[in-house]
Amino acid sequence: MGRSKAIFLGPLPADLINNTLGTELEDGDVVITARAQAHIALDHTQDFALVMEHLKLVISAPTYIGQSPHHPEAFELVRRIVLRDTSEIILAAINITRNAFGNYDVHSAYRITQERVDRRVASGHLRNPKK
Repeated sequence: MGRSKAIFLGPLPADLINNTLGTELEDGDVVITARAQAHIALDHTQDFALVMEHLKLVISAPTYIGQSPHHPEAFELVRRIVLRDTSEIILAAINITRNAFGNYDVHSAYRITQERVDRRVASGHLRNPKK
């Protein structure tokens, strides 16, 4: 992967997240930095192309919203992506605080299994969005 630039992914659905998690996030855009892209490319090599292709959709229309008890500084947006011959589930982990520019940074994104989604829903870690 060559030198990447930050990519703006669109506005954070702050109201949807706040209604679902009880947070008080302010409006802002979501961005994935070159550093986060490099992390995904290195740590989730098999997922990189799929994640980058669908990340805007994961952000704009999540199937689930959650906050890991292990990462209180971040929240998660999860979306099932239906492809031609299969479907995949992508998780985007986003910092809960805005950066110096007023944006929210994606710090990781990767595929997860239906079993992991089911466990996280059962534990209350992931929830259906409250519109």
